[in-house]
Amino acid sequence: MDKKILLAVVFAALILMVLVLINRGRTSEKPLESDLTPGDHTFTLQHDGLTRSYKIHVPELYDGATAAPLVIYLHGGAGNMDSARSDGIAAYSDKYGFILAAPEGTGEKKLGKMRASWNGGTWAGGSCCTDTDDVGFISEMIDELKANLNVDPKRIYAMGISNGGLMANRLACELSDRIAAVATVAPAAVPGGCDPSKPVSVMDIHGTGDTCNPYDGSEPPFSFCADVDYKRMAPQETVDTWLGINGCSGDPVTAYQNGDATCLSYQCRGGSEVQLCTVEGMGHTWPSGAQYLSASMVGPVSEDMSTDQIWGFFEKHPVA
Repeated sequence: MDKKILLAVVFAALILMVLVLINRGRTSEKPLESDLTPGDHTFTLQHDGLTRSYKIHVPELYDGATAAPLVIYLHGGAGNMDSARSDGIAAYSDKYGFILAAPEGTGEKKLGKMRASWNGGTWAGGSCCTDTDDVGFISEMIDELKANLNVDPKRIYAMGISNGGLMANRLACELSDRIAAVATVAPAAVPGGCDPSKPVSVMDIHGTGDTCNPYDGSEPPFSFCADVDYKRMAPQETVDTWLGINGCSGDPVTAYQNGDATCLSYQCRGGSEVQLCTVEGMGHTWPSGAQYLSASMVGPVSEDMSTDQIWGFFEKHPVA
């Protein structure tokens, strides 16, 4: 074999070995931007010494040329990154054209499924529920998504249920430079010392039939939801906290009414808004979402609200 050909073959083999070794060292399953076609994709990233996971749904309307909104869905306690699909959020992503990101908290696998929770911070009544740097993880996730997709930085939103609602409140407090608005379903509280750098619009949704975070702020009646040691805020207390933080004034007006669902809206500093949505009879469930446990345990799902109303709220409130 000619020496020049032999050297070329050896050089090519060395390059191939180097590429293999580089790929072995990667901890992210992140595909190249050109691979992020409409549909579902799973990512991992290293943060604070842990391998963290999240899923995204790229909507059918996404073409890469137009900046798209990003909605972060935060699962409840004992949930995982598949909870967003269980609650049907991907269908709304396709309907409205927002990129859906569903990060996963930390926990352990039981019966083959991850049972994860978020570090929602502390408040006068206690704390919940881990000591991980979830704010940092979600901020890094946003960076990755912006690097790989055409994300509109003025339209990044967060929504979550229960422990995920608490985490969404914490993001509003600590990532107000990135998060334009949040929607929370049955959160336990607003973290203490909340001091966002700018007002963040907040929609708080709560059912009067909630057995895990009861509407009156009392202790839950079942041990299923009573295994965490903290005092819950009633929805009005949660909203009053946000009214103070956002400098709201004036009497509320009815922003939405359908069946047993009513949303009262308060206008606030910097064009922000705080809403309290009360759904009569709804349990500890996502509006029009999954009945993940029996209604006798967590209360029933209500069809009188849905992610349609949450998206409508988000759409009104990009970063000023």
